[in-house]
Amino acid sequence: MSTITAPPRVKLRNILFATDFSPSAQTGLSHAIDLAHRYGAVLYTAHVLPHMPFVEAAQPDPEQIRLLADQRLHDLTHSASFKDVEHREMIVQGEAAEVLLNLVLEHAIDLIVIGTGGRKGLGKLLLGSVAEEIFRNAECPVLTTGPHATRWGIEGNLQHILFATDLEPESLHALPYALSFAEEHRARLTLLYASQFPLNLPEFRPEDPKEMSARGRDRLRALIPEGTQLWHEPEYLVQFGAPSEIADIIVKIAAQSADMIVLGAKRKHPTVTKHLGTGVAYKVACEALCPVLSVGALHQD
Repeated sequence: MSTITAPPRVKLRNILFATDFSPSAQTGLSHAIDLAHRYGAVLYTAHVLPHMPFVEAAQPDPEQIRLLADQRLHDLTHSASFKDVEHREMIVQGEAAEVLLNLVLEHAIDLIVIGTGGRKGLGKLLLGSVAEEIFRNAECPVLTTGPHATRWGIEGNLQHILFATDLEPESLHALPYALSFAEEHRARLTLLYASQFPLNLPEFRPEDPKEMSARGRDRLRALIPEGTQLWHEPEYLVQFGAPSEIADIIVKIAAQSADMIVLGAKRKHPTVTKHLGTGVAYKVACEALCPVLSVGALHQD
């Protein structure tokens, strides 16, 4: 297993918030503003217009759609919510995932925030494979607020963070963020090993679940590097289930008190994109009662 050194505090200099102006996007916006205030970040608010190769007579004029989007974005970013937040506003036409991933590179974005509860426009897309494509491929973490996500720390102060892992290297890319957020917010941290039963280790015997759980907790404890300054002793949990149950296990544990779930989002091979939407990270993002921070496997910081 890779050695994890004590992480520096997370630095959020530039935050990208994607909106379709739907009411559900407001939840994501409140989180983006909270984080921009806390970290002194520049908040980029982006709206993506779809490609319109041709216009039928009965359809709205693309120029009018653009003007309306300009006005709505201006009204949003000049509202009281944006007071004392340095911000930029952008309207870009194209495929939603491609546009947002390019904006990350162009503006050195440290975090994407997306509200995924909308039923039309960008919100509808982000309930499907577009959301998964973004948080599996973005060169920064992605904070998603699903249709059930209403829980957030008081005035942006996270009280309890759940880090969920299968202990595979890809999932551990998210651990430094869980540790750093727990330090920054003085939050409780729970490390959850959600695994298929039995554990894929030769010394574990299927008939000895107590020993398996104890070994799993030991492996979780070993993840906390020397020099980490947490305000509370971490909690270590081990849960077993069928592959189809792992996401439900994470959501159920988080529902008890977590303000944020942090997990790694494994990349999909290009030849299996038809299976997008079946991954654990995607299911958790859709069902969780709190925001979910997904960190792509190839993200390096």
